[in-house]
Amino acid sequence: MSMRSAAVSALTGAMPTTWTVIDDERSLNNIRQPTMIVSVRTIEPADFAPLSHLIVTMAVIVLSPHTDATASEDELDTLLVAALAGIGSLPNLTWSTATKIVHLERFMGYEITTTSTAELGD
Repeated sequence: MSMRSAAVSALTGAMPTTWTVIDDERSLNNIRQPTMIVSVRTIEPADFAPLSHLIVTMAVIVLSPHTDATASEDELDTLLVAALAGIGSLPNLTWSTATKIVHLERFMGYEITTTSTAELGD
């Protein structure tokens, strides 16, 4: 199982059942509920471990289904707190920044930068 797949599986279990967790940055025409997209950004060798260990940086994108800016802003406060709590509940995933975005020029959200340690071949 890839690091991304493992993160998607863990986040699916950590997030409320009303959320959709997606394992790639596919084009979304319509979303009907809070949506989380997981995408690998960088992979680099770990300085603190054997050569087989890697640091994987992933973007966890949290999107509001609302296309109205006011409704999105109100919901995003709650969604961000839920997403950070879900990430924080996982033993091998930490977050460093959350940046507000507009995904595909339509859905407001946050891109949360996360890091995890993996072993080569994971």
